[in-house]
Amino acid sequence: MANPKKPPLTDAERHKRFKDMAREVEAVDAPDAFDRAFRRVVPLDKPAPGKSE
Repeated sequence: MANPKKPPLTDAERHKRFKDMAREVEAVDAPDAFDRAFRRVVPLDKPAPGKSE
């Protein structure tokens, strides 16, 4: 029996995974550094793909 495809991660899920990994490898000096970088890639005011405003 084949495994069903996993749904794509949301931006929030992706954000949490990256923050967790950064902490695990001790790559982050400032707690808000990743948040600033993540907002450059995914602006908060940008609608999610496939969703209308």
